[in-house]
Amino acid sequence: MAAMELDLSVVLIVLMVWSLYFVLKKFFFEPINQILTTREAASQGALEEARSQMAVVEKKSVAYADALKQARLESYRQQEAFRAEAVQQRSEIIGKGRQGSEQLIGAARTEIQSQVTLAKKTLESEVAGIADGIVKGILQ
Repeated sequence: MAAMELDLSVVLIVLMVWSLYFVLKKFFFEPINQILTTREAASQGALEEARSQMAVVEKKSVAYADALKQARLESYRQQEAFRAEAVQQRSEIIGKGRQGSEQLIGAARTEIQSQVTLAKKTLESEVAGIADGIVKGILQ
């Protein structure tokens, strides 16, 4: 009988282990697995959302960089246009200044030439009078 009792205790232990297994499976492992599955799904969803947001951010960043590049290029074009206009105005002003100064120099040369001519005529007309005065002074 002792062998029978040993066999019954083994059977009881096996039944208790099986019942413990099913109880633990039902009330412990299944809820934990559900929680882990839910967390995994939530983290995967958040990860996918983050990836899609990063893609959107990347697209916007590229668009922003392109817009900034275009704005800089436009700014450089405008600066070059302003510079070209300033150089043109500067050359026009310098040209007008040269033309005006050449006119003034020409007018001054003409005036000097006329004064020289007048001075020569005046000296020529006075030379005869001065020569007469010198001759009279020497002869006296």
